[in-house]
Amino acid sequence: MQKGLALVPGLLFAAGISTACRQDAPAESPDPELCYAEVTPISAVQGDGYHSPVQGEHRRVSGAITHIDLDTGYFLEQSGDGMPGQASRALFVEKHDAIGDIQIGQHAVVGGLIEERGERRDKLTTLVDIDEFALCKSSLPLPLTRAQLPLSNAEREALEGMRVLFEQELFVSDVYLHNRGIVALSPENGMMVPTEHMRPGQAADRQAQDNRKNAVNVSEAGLETNAIAAGSRFKFVSGVMGHDGRAQVLLLAPGEVAARAVPTVLQPPQPGTLRVVNSNLLNYFNGDGQGGGFPNERGARTQQDLARQEDRMRSAMAQIRPDVLAVQELENDGFGSDSAAQSLVTLLDDMGNGKYAVVRAPGARLGNDVITVGLFYRKQAVEPIGPAHTLDSGPFRELSRQPLVQAFRDRASGAMFLVVSNHLKSKGSCPDSGPNNRQKDGQGCWNEARVEAVEALLPWLEQLAGETGTEHLLILGDMNAYRMEDPVQAFKKHGYSELVEQLSGLPQYSYRYFGQVGTLDYAFASDALVDSVQQARIWHINSDWPQKMELPEPWLRMSDHDPVIVDIKFREMP
Repeated sequence: MQKGLALVPGLLFAAGISTACRQDAPAESPDPELCYAEVTPISAVQGDGYHSPVQGEHRRVSGAITHIDLDTGYFLEQSGDGMPGQASRALFVEKHDAIGDIQIGQHAVVGGLIEERGERRDKLTTLVDIDEFALCKSSLPLPLTRAQLPLSNAEREALEGMRVLFEQELFVSDVYLHNRGIVALSPENGMMVPTEHMRPGQAADRQAQDNRKNAVNVSEAGLETNAIAAGSRFKFVSGVMGHDGRAQVLLLAPGEVAARAVPTVLQPPQPGTLRVVNSNLLNYFNGDGQGGGFPNERGARTQQDLARQEDRMRSAMAQIRPDVLAVQELENDGFGSDSAAQSLVTLLDDMGNGKYAVVRAPGARLGNDVITVGLFYRKQAVEPIGPAHTLDSGPFRELSRQPLVQAFRDRASGAMFLVVSNHLKSKGSCPDSGPNNRQKDGQGCWNEARVEAVEALLPWLEQLAGETGTEHLLILGDMNAYRMEDPVQAFKKHGYSELVEQLSGLPQYSYRYFGQVGTLDYAFASDALVDSVQQARIWHINSDWPQKMELPEPWLRMSDHDPVIVDIKFREMP
């Protein structure tokens, strides 16, 4: 459906209308005799399956006009008392010559061919090639069916095209398509990915399926320009169960909305405290580094897009004030003056928090992927000790990105510590078979590859730490695994503490995916380091906020992952 159309508010009560009953038709009706003609109930056209049983056949139907899109058509709904689980009593009528004359609340009789429109199984039953049309009543109360989440696919199909009311309180649970005028609503504020709080298995997989039943996509006039955050609360949600060509979208009538507040400003680190930060940058690519070279393979499509991305990154980092910054999804184009890494150094310098430098990988580039990890540091706070290291064997050869490790000395205390930036294999592009295929336990595919990466990483890191002369290890990164999944549990099995969980408690999240929240970004510390950590938290400035929109603060939505912030205060060395 087209976005931006002003919706006419409906009455918040159910009211029946008679269909095709004999009375005087409006004078403007092209064919008033149709008002008395025999019609097929829309419920019979819809049937009780996903596709109309009379697809491809000519049918004449009647009902109330409940929603109009002048570019595409309108929804027609017959009266009745059916509830979810029965056949829908509404369908979509494709645009025809008379669309400029119709109004919401009119009763129409329309004839044409029945088709199913859409890209997937969930198609929209549509009346096309209109050859009969009459307006028979005006200013009617609109039909309304009460609905409640969760809704199964079959129950949603039974509501297709109908005007519905959700009386339960609903929360914005997904904002990924907000800039296109669509958000998801759910009855639970912060619906967790199952494997964030329960071990993988059949129960977790079933819970993931149940979670999907608890979300509904909605669209409202002006939504694509009026940014709201995840967690905002909607009451008395009503509208027509429309379709965007791929899936159902509830076309909202105006309702009551309580917007979620902007996160509080982050406090600066205390004197003598190091702030170490992890941040997935959401594809920071800088073209050719000289204002051209767009579109990138990923990230910004134009120089203007890059400027907007950098403005948000600069504002966010100025709030965070990192002394050491581990990043993921950095363009893998080396460390020269025109590289993305060097552009990020310049951006950090512009904050006015001192001068920054990038840790250079052992080679010209770090791995062969188009994106890589990175480490950056504030020169006044720390100094690098020895060269950087990476691991390019085993699971890091082609799957997980190569880690980058650097030893630092804290200038305030003289203490040494080792930091590593990681980006384990994502859950996309599943293999067709084998242990890395989806095991239907809630963990997604490539789980074994991520576990193998952790098992290869830890002994190598401990060897490096021993050679460097420190027991202070801080392992940062986007692990592409939720808290109770095998890769995260492997870190804990080897004695590493997840600092946010330990110091800020549970539940936590750093990412939103299809209306569910969970943690993908972590800070793991060795036992020797834990006592020096003053604070560890996830700052929710990204995942809850929509992309490509004007937002209330310039430091919101610099990425789709929330940053992990760790404050460390070492004792001064004797």
